[in-house]
Amino acid sequence: MALDENQQLCVDAYISAGSYRGAARLLRKDESTVRKLIARLERLGEVPWKSAAPMPSHLSIGKSTVQFDADGNVIQEWRRQHPTIELMQEVVDGLCEQVKGKAKVSKTKKSRKTGEDVLFEIDLFDAHVGMYADERETLDSDYNCDIAAQRMIEATQALAARANNPSKCVLVFGGDMLHVDDRSNRTPSSGHPLDADSRYHRIVNYIIAACRECVDIAARIAPEIEIVVLEGNHSSHSELWLARVLEAYYSNCSNVEIKTTPNPRKHLIWGDNLLLWAHGDRIAAQKWAMIIAAEFAKEWGATKYRHLKCGHVHHKKTIAPVVIDEQSGLVVEYLEALCATDAWHAGAGFVGSQKGASAFEYHKTEGLLTRHFKTV
Repeated sequence: MALDENQQLCVDAYISAGSYRGAARLLRKDESTVRKLIARLERLGEVPWKSAAPMPSHLSIGKSTVQFDADGNVIQEWRRQHPTIELMQEVVDGLCEQVKGKAKVSKTKKSRKTGEDVLFEIDLFDAHVGMYADERETLDSDYNCDIAAQRMIEATQALAARANNPSKCVLVFGGDMLHVDDRSNRTPSSGHPLDADSRYHRIVNYIIAACRECVDIAARIAPEIEIVVLEGNHSSHSELWLARVLEAYYSNCSNVEIKTTPNPRKHLIWGDNLLLWAHGDRIAAQKWAMIIAAEFAKEWGATKYRHLKCGHVHHKKTIAPVVIDEQSGLVVEYLEALCATDAWHAGAGFVGSQKGASAFEYHKTEGLLTRHFKTV
């Protein structure tokens, strides 16, 4: 069927704004009205992203799902579109070239007070920069790009202030640091629409600026800095280029190292400690010990203490602010999310979890010394 004038205006506003909230602002309508109309048009296959439009040259088609009527006619088609590898590589290379070697990080000198055997680890999981949430809808708190960046920076400052002259600081960006992975404002795997606060290019600016500020803070507490960037399920492509951009930006800083290995699980040996990080999606908690023992067999055998941190889980299954599971010589811990509760999680009943970030202090031979938590 052909769209009437009001339907076309709604579709155009949604495409232009990139979110239900933005479209509602443009149309001066309630957000719920826009949501219902777009959902109805999607079911009828009367929106551009549900039609069989020609594939742009910079995109490749992934999984396609087609719905037929009783006579075998196509009712609607869902296509998963992905940027081509060539385009992604071109964009990442361009970003890296622009920022290469431009960082100016003050080095923290070792002193007599520096704990030669102490490592301080700051974990920032699930910031979801670019997510929009309305306190009136979620009964949690408002959330947007400004608040997300502020939470990242303030949590890093508060946790760094508790460090006691460590010889090394590890700063972990634990996946889903961005809420969206491209301009479509949909989840990469299933294509579900997301409530985005801004356009993708502005979200990119926010996350890069916030990460730089966090690294600068970490550099003030230890002479050596290691940055870990994990791939999340909301922004796996974005976190790949984020790691590359940070690597290029700090390439002239001998005291800053970026882990850019393609393995989704990162690790670090600190004396008798095997420290591990993963975003936490796709793998059931009870399987971690077997996976880590197989994947890092050499490191497992050479260490006494093994600690894996994950994120991804925005709600908690226990009253405690963290979920800890010690299995066969491996402590598995699911850490808190920095982001507020969004409309989807609120609607599904995933509410009440504590929001914040954690830090850990390790000794080379004594293992975990202390842990810290900052509520946001």
